[in-house]
Amino acid sequence: MAILAEYREFIMISTTDFSKRIVGYRLTDCIVRNKETIFFIASEDCTQWTDWEEDGGYPEESALYKRVISLQMSRGQPQKWGNATLHGYSRLTAGISQVPKEQLIVGSLTGQIYIAGSGDIGAEDEIESYLRGTLDSFSTIEGKLYIAGSGRTVGIRKGKNLWQWISQDLPYDEKEDVFTAGFASLDGFSQSDIYAAGGKGDVWHFNGKQWRHIDFPSNLRIETICCGGDGRVYISGCEGHTFVGRGDTWKKVKTEDPISLSFKDMAWYEDRVWCSNDYGVWWIVDDQLVKATIPAFAQISAGHLSARDGVLLLAGFYGSAFLEKGQWHQIFSYNEMVDRCKAEGLYDGVLQARWHEFKD
Repeated sequence: MAILAEYREFIMISTTDFSKRIVGYRLTDCIVRNKETIFFIASEDCTQWTDWEEDGGYPEESALYKRVISLQMSRGQPQKWGNATLHGYSRLTAGISQVPKEQLIVGSLTGQIYIAGSGDIGAEDEIESYLRGTLDSFSTIEGKLYIAGSGRTVGIRKGKNLWQWISQDLPYDEKEDVFTAGFASLDGFSQSDIYAAGGKGDVWHFNGKQWRHIDFPSNLRIETICCGGDGRVYISGCEGHTFVGRGDTWKKVKTEDPISLSFKDMAWYEDRVWCSNDYGVWWIVDDQLVKATIPAFAQISAGHLSARDGVLLLAGFYGSAFLEKGQWHQIFSYNEMVDRCKAEGLYDGVLQARWHEFKD
């Protein structure tokens, strides 16, 4: 087992950047582009509005403003923050395409696409007409960005406004319950060794030419999948129940204590699978799910995670942190930064009152 140092180096966001880019928003996804550039997806938090009525319901997701927030951490250079604000987008998920260009790709649940990087920035054509259901997640396999969607939808990004859809041969009845059939997530060891999963135990394998249904031993609602550096596949669903295997051979991962929430993300980093939800961070070690031994400021950053180029990034409701070369670095704690902004007169504790726009 690798030894992870708990050395803490502050690289906190400045109060100026925090008040300008993050106050009033909550992080809903994160992605590592490379060791010097990371991205966050954030959504307007309507519960912070001054005229928020707890029993008044919630606005439509597309009515809430979203932000794509970037952090550049070039060694020896000042940190550089940036953001773009989006409106009219439903729930967003982020991925990285390395081929044909290294770019951030953001997709909405309904198929809207936003890109940034390598000289391009802005919205692309919507792909709703190609989806059998919703766009649920992205995965990068050998540099190419793959889409997983409900209705057993799988696509590959080939270039600007260009996608190759490889799920046409997958059987799917439009009358079939989208909660029964996949896909919520996919991952692969190569472009000819891909696993896609979702629905109630709906797992498939793609060899680069054909799809094959996998004999999975459970009908649990699947949420996420990870192809590990140990050559095995990890599939997790409701309440953190996780299986490990390959092909048609699977076994259940043991757990120390019950987990009440499904994992939002799983990723292989160093020598193990990391798992996260809003309640914490876990490792899978020796086929057992155990609470990760990490600093408190990293634990409060639980929610989403991403690993690439030697960096493991955590981002959630209360903050963000990352691990690199055995050292943890805190990016920010939401509550701490709000207090600092108030103390410096950058935030008076009053957010724009917009709830009245959504009430009858």
